[in-house]
Amino acid sequence: MTEPEWTPIEHPQDPRIDVFMGLRDRELRARQRDGLFIAEGDTVIGRARDAGYRLVSMLVDAKRRQPLELEAVDVPVYAAADPVLEAISGFHQYRGAMGCFERQPLPELPSLLSDEGMCTVVVTEGVVNPTNMGVILRSAAGLGVDAIVADPTSVDPLSRRCCRVSMGEGFALPHTRSDPLPGGFEVLRSAGFRIIALTPGGSPTSTMKVSRLGELHVAADDRVALVIGAEGAGLTDATLVAADVGVSIEMSGRVDSLNAGAAAAIAFYAVNQARTR
Repeated sequence: MTEPEWTPIEHPQDPRIDVFMGLRDRELRARQRDGLFIAEGDTVIGRARDAGYRLVSMLVDAKRRQPLELEAVDVPVYAAADPVLEAISGFHQYRGAMGCFERQPLPELPSLLSDEGMCTVVVTEGVVNPTNMGVILRSAAGLGVDAIVADPTSVDPLSRRCCRVSMGEGFALPHTRSDPLPGGFEVLRSAGFRIIALTPGGSPTSTMKVSRLGELHVAADDRVALVIGAEGAGLTDATLVAADVGVSIEMSGRVDSLNAGAAAAIAFYAVNQARTR
Protein backbone atom coordinates (compact mmCIF):
# COMPACT_ATOMS: atom_id res chain seq x y z
CA MET A 1 0.00 0.00 0.00
CA THR A 2 1.37 3.42 -0.89
CA GLU A 3 1.79 6.05 1.78
CA PRO A 4 -1.37 8.19 2.05
CA GLU A 5 -1.32 11.83 1.16
CA TRP A 6 -0.72 14.08 4.15
CA THR A 7 -3.49 16.50 5.08
CA PRO A 8 -2.23 20.03 5.83
CA ILE A 9 -3.29 21.51 9.18
CA GLU A 10 -2.77 25.26 9.46
CA HIS A 11 -4.62 26.18 12.67
CA PRO A 12 -4.29 24.76 16.22
CA GLN A 13 -8.06 24.98 16.59
CA ASP A 14 -8.67 22.49 13.79
CA PRO A 15 -10.94 19.86 15.39
CA ARG A 16 -9.30 17.05 13.45
CA ILE A 17 -6.22 17.27 15.69
CA ASP A 18 -7.94 17.84 19.05
CA VAL A 19 -6.54 14.56 20.32
CA PHE A 20 -2.95 15.76 19.83
CA MET A 21 -3.36 19.13 21.54
CA GLY A 22 -1.65 19.53 24.92
CA LEU A 23 1.10 16.96 25.36
CA ARG A 24 1.35 17.40 29.12
CA ASP A 25 0.67 14.12 30.83
CA ARG A 26 -2.00 15.56 33.10
CA GLU A 27 -3.93 16.64 30.00
CA LEU A 28 -3.39 13.27 28.32
CA ARG A 29 -4.85 11.49 31.35
CA ALA A 30 -8.27 12.81 30.37
CA ARG A 31 -7.97 10.89 27.11
CA GLN A 32 -7.79 7.61 28.99
CA ARG A 33 -11.52 7.99 29.50
CA ASP A 34 -11.88 8.10 25.72
CA GLY A 35 -9.85 4.91 25.36
CA LEU A 36 -6.94 6.60 23.56
CA PHE A 37 -3.22 7.07 24.09
CA ILE A 38 -0.45 8.89 22.22
CA ALA A 39 2.74 7.21 21.00
CA GLU A 40 5.60 9.48 19.98
CA GLY A 41 8.29 8.64 17.43
CA ASP A 42 8.38 6.30 14.44
CA THR A 43 9.88 3.41 16.42
CA VAL A 44 7.39 3.68 19.27
CA ILE A 45 4.47 3.94 16.84
CA GLY A 46 5.70 0.87 14.97
CA ARG A 47 6.01 -1.16 18.16
CA ALA A 48 2.51 -0.18 19.26
CA ARG A 49 1.15 -1.46 15.94
CA ASP A 50 3.21 -4.65 16.22
CA ALA A 51 1.70 -5.23 19.67
CA GLY A 52 -1.81 -5.10 18.19
CA TYR A 53 -2.93 -1.60 19.14
CA ARG A 54 -5.10 0.03 16.47
CA LEU A 55 -3.71 3.22 14.97
CA VAL A 56 -6.40 5.92 14.62
CA SER A 57 -4.50 8.91 13.20
CA MET A 58 -1.05 10.46 12.96
CA LEU A 59 0.45 13.93 13.14
CA VAL A 60 3.80 14.97 11.62
CA ASP A 61 5.74 18.17 11.03
CA ALA A 62 4.69 19.54 7.63
CA LYS A 63 8.38 20.26 6.93
CA ARG A 64 9.35 16.63 7.39
CA ARG A 65 10.76 15.04 4.26
CA GLN A 66 11.54 11.60 5.66
CA PRO A 67 8.94 8.98 4.68
CA LEU A 68 7.03 7.36 7.51
CA GLU A 69 8.87 4.23 8.60
CA LEU A 70 5.64 2.25 8.73
CA GLU A 71 4.05 -0.23 6.41
CA ALA A 72 0.45 0.11 5.23
CA VAL A 73 -0.45 3.36 6.97
CA ASP A 74 -4.12 3.62 6.11
CA VAL A 75 -5.21 6.29 8.59
CA PRO A 76 -5.34 10.09 8.33
CA VAL A 77 -1.88 11.69 8.49
CA TYR A 78 -2.01 15.36 9.47
CA ALA A 79 0.89 17.62 8.46
CA ALA A 80 1.11 20.39 11.06
CA ALA A 81 2.27 23.90 10.21
CA ASP A 82 4.59 25.81 12.61
CA PRO A 83 1.79 27.53 14.60
CA VAL A 84 0.21 24.14 15.21
CA LEU A 85 3.48 22.56 16.34
CA GLU A 86 4.15 25.46 18.69
CA ALA A 87 0.68 25.13 20.21
CA ILE A 88 1.17 21.39 20.70
CA SER A 89 4.75 21.12 21.88
CA GLY A 90 6.13 24.63 22.32
CA PHE A 91 8.52 24.25 19.38
CA HIS A 92 8.38 25.32 15.73
CA GLN A 93 10.02 22.10 14.61
CA TYR A 94 9.04 18.52 15.24
CA ARG A 95 10.78 16.05 12.95
CA GLY A 96 9.22 12.99 14.49
CA ALA A 97 5.67 11.72 14.40
CA MET A 98 2.85 11.12 16.84
CA GLY A 99 0.28 8.39 16.60
CA CYS A 100 -3.10 8.23 18.30
CA PHE A 101 -4.02 4.66 19.29
CA GLU A 102 -6.99 2.88 20.75
CA ARG A 103 -6.42 1.27 24.11
CA GLN A 104 -7.14 -2.39 24.69
CA PRO A 105 -9.25 -3.58 27.64
CA LEU A 106 -7.10 -4.33 30.66
CA PRO A 107 -7.20 -7.99 31.67
CA GLU A 108 -8.47 -8.84 35.13
CA LEU A 109 -5.56 -9.69 37.42
CA PRO A 110 -6.72 -13.28 38.18
CA SER A 111 -7.09 -13.94 34.45
CA LEU A 112 -3.64 -12.53 33.74
CA LEU A 113 -2.05 -14.71 36.43
CA SER A 114 -3.84 -17.86 35.28
CA ASP A 115 -1.19 -18.30 32.57
CA GLU A 116 1.14 -20.94 33.98
CA GLY A 117 4.06 -19.38 32.12
CA MET A 118 3.62 -16.19 34.15
CA CYS A 119 6.46 -16.61 36.68
CA THR A 120 7.86 -13.12 37.29
CA VAL A 121 5.70 -10.02 37.64
CA VAL A 122 6.58 -6.54 38.81
CA VAL A 123 4.14 -4.66 41.03
CA THR A 124 4.44 -0.89 41.40
CA GLU A 125 3.15 1.15 44.32
CA GLY A 126 2.99 4.91 43.94
CA VAL A 127 5.43 5.08 41.01
CA VAL A 128 4.22 8.41 39.65
CA ASN A 129 7.33 9.45 37.75
CA PRO A 130 6.76 8.48 34.09
CA THR A 131 10.50 8.34 33.41
CA ASN A 132 10.97 5.75 36.14
CA MET A 133 7.96 3.80 34.91
CA GLY A 134 9.36 3.88 31.37
CA VAL A 135 12.71 2.50 32.56
CA ILE A 136 10.89 -0.21 34.54
CA LEU A 137 8.91 -1.19 31.44
CA ARG A 138 11.92 -1.36 29.16
CA SER A 139 13.99 -3.28 31.72
CA ALA A 140 11.12 -5.67 32.39
CA ALA A 141 10.68 -6.40 28.69
CA GLY A 142 14.39 -7.09 28.28
CA LEU A 143 15.10 -9.01 31.48
CA GLY A 144 12.51 -11.75 31.66
CA VAL A 145 9.59 -10.13 33.47
CA ASP A 146 6.26 -11.51 32.28
CA ALA A 147 3.84 -8.73 33.27
CA ILE A 148 3.52 -5.46 35.13
CA VAL A 149 0.84 -4.77 37.72
CA ALA A 150 0.37 -1.11 38.67
CA ASP A 151 -1.48 -0.06 41.80
CA PRO A 152 -4.12 2.71 41.47
CA THR A 153 -1.64 5.41 42.51
CA SER A 154 1.00 4.56 39.88
CA VAL A 155 1.32 6.42 36.58
CA ASP A 156 -0.36 5.05 33.47
CA PRO A 157 2.07 2.67 31.71
CA LEU A 158 0.69 3.96 28.39
CA SER A 159 1.31 7.63 29.17
CA ARG A 160 3.18 9.44 26.42
CA ARG A 161 6.42 9.84 28.35
CA CYS A 162 6.40 6.24 29.63
CA CYS A 163 6.05 5.02 26.05
CA ARG A 164 8.84 7.31 24.86
CA VAL A 165 11.29 6.38 27.64
CA SER A 166 10.62 2.66 27.18
CA MET A 167 10.96 3.09 23.39
CA GLY A 168 7.69 1.18 23.10
CA GLU A 169 9.22 -2.04 24.43
CA GLY A 170 6.54 -2.18 27.11
CA PHE A 171 3.73 -2.59 24.56
CA ALA A 172 4.46 -6.30 24.25
CA LEU A 173 4.38 -6.71 28.05
CA PRO A 174 0.94 -7.48 29.52
CA HIS A 175 -0.12 -4.98 32.14
CA THR A 176 -3.08 -4.38 34.39
CA ARG A 177 -4.13 -2.61 37.58
CA SER A 178 -4.40 -4.07 41.08
CA ASP A 179 -6.46 -3.07 44.07
CA PRO A 180 -4.66 -0.73 46.50
CA LEU A 181 -1.76 -2.40 48.26
CA PRO A 182 -1.34 -4.37 50.38
CA GLY A 183 -4.87 -5.67 49.75
CA GLY A 184 -3.95 -6.29 46.13
CA PHE A 185 -1.52 -8.99 47.28
CA GLU A 186 -4.39 -11.39 47.96
CA VAL A 187 -4.88 -12.21 44.27
CA LEU A 188 -1.14 -12.73 43.78
CA ARG A 189 -0.84 -15.03 46.79
CA SER A 190 -3.84 -17.07 45.74
CA ALA A 191 -2.08 -17.62 42.40
CA GLY A 192 1.03 -18.90 44.19
CA PHE A 193 3.25 -15.82 44.04
CA ARG A 194 5.85 -14.97 46.67
CA ILE A 195 5.79 -11.25 47.45
CA ILE A 196 9.27 -9.74 47.40
CA ALA A 197 9.57 -6.09 48.42
CA LEU A 198 12.48 -3.94 47.26
CA THR A 199 13.55 -1.67 50.11
CA PRO A 200 16.82 0.11 50.86
CA GLY A 201 16.25 0.06 54.61
CA GLY A 202 14.93 -2.19 57.30
CA SER A 203 11.44 -3.44 57.85
CA PRO A 204 8.95 -1.50 60.01
CA THR A 205 8.54 -4.76 61.95
CA SER A 206 10.83 -7.65 62.70
CA THR A 207 8.52 -10.09 60.92
CA MET A 208 9.93 -9.36 57.47
CA LYS A 209 13.51 -10.37 56.87
CA VAL A 210 15.48 -7.98 54.70
CA SER A 211 18.37 -9.62 52.88
CA ARG A 212 20.73 -8.67 50.09
CA LEU A 213 19.35 -9.08 46.60
CA GLY A 214 22.25 -11.32 45.61
CA GLU A 215 21.24 -13.81 48.29
CA LEU A 216 17.79 -14.29 46.79
CA HIS A 217 16.94 -17.90 45.95
CA VAL A 218 14.43 -18.37 43.12
CA ALA A 219 13.84 -21.77 41.54
CA ALA A 220 13.09 -22.06 37.83
CA ASP A 221 9.37 -22.58 38.43
CA ASP A 222 8.91 -20.27 41.44
CA ARG A 223 6.33 -17.53 40.99
CA VAL A 224 7.59 -14.22 42.35
CA ALA A 225 6.17 -10.70 42.46
CA LEU A 226 8.77 -7.94 42.81
CA VAL A 227 7.23 -4.89 44.48
CA ILE A 228 8.76 -1.47 43.74
CA GLY A 229 7.81 1.80 45.37
CA ALA A 230 8.15 5.45 44.50
CA GLU A 231 11.53 7.13 44.44
CA GLY A 232 12.13 8.82 47.76
CA ALA A 233 9.12 7.57 49.67
CA GLY A 234 9.59 3.92 48.76
CA LEU A 235 6.99 1.35 49.71
CA THR A 236 4.47 2.11 52.42
CA ASP A 237 4.93 0.50 55.82
CA ALA A 238 1.74 -1.50 55.36
CA THR A 239 3.01 -2.95 52.09
CA LEU A 240 6.40 -3.79 53.61
CA VAL A 241 4.76 -5.56 56.54
CA ALA A 242 2.52 -7.56 54.19
CA ALA A 243 5.41 -8.73 51.95
CA ASP A 244 6.86 -12.22 52.38
CA VAL A 245 10.44 -10.99 52.26
CA GLY A 246 12.31 -7.78 51.67
CA VAL A 247 15.48 -7.43 49.63
CA SER A 248 17.93 -4.59 49.27
CA ILE A 249 20.74 -3.75 46.87
CA GLU A 250 24.08 -3.50 48.61
CA MET A 251 25.43 0.02 48.15
CA SER A 252 28.89 1.50 48.59
CA GLY A 253 30.02 4.90 49.78
CA ARG A 254 27.45 7.38 51.09
CA VAL A 255 24.74 6.57 48.53
CA ASP A 256 21.93 4.73 50.29
CA SER A 257 19.82 3.70 47.29
CA LEU A 258 19.22 3.90 43.55
CA ASN A 259 16.25 5.41 41.77
CA ALA A 260 13.28 3.15 41.18
CA GLY A 261 14.06 2.45 37.52
CA ALA A 262 17.70 1.50 38.10
CA ALA A 263 16.85 -0.62 41.16
CA ALA A 264 14.17 -2.46 39.20
CA ALA A 265 16.58 -3.33 36.38
CA ILE A 266 19.10 -4.78 38.84
CA ALA A 267 16.37 -6.77 40.59
CA PHE A 268 15.08 -8.22 37.32
CA TYR A 269 18.58 -9.31 36.35
CA ALA A 270 19.19 -10.83 39.78
CA VAL A 271 16.00 -12.89 39.59
CA ASN A 272 17.01 -14.15 36.16
CA GLN A 273 20.42 -15.15 37.48
CA ALA A 274 18.89 -16.84 40.53
CA ARG A 275 16.60 -18.90 38.29
CA THR A 276 19.50 -20.10 36.15
CA ARG A 277 21.43 -21.12 39.25
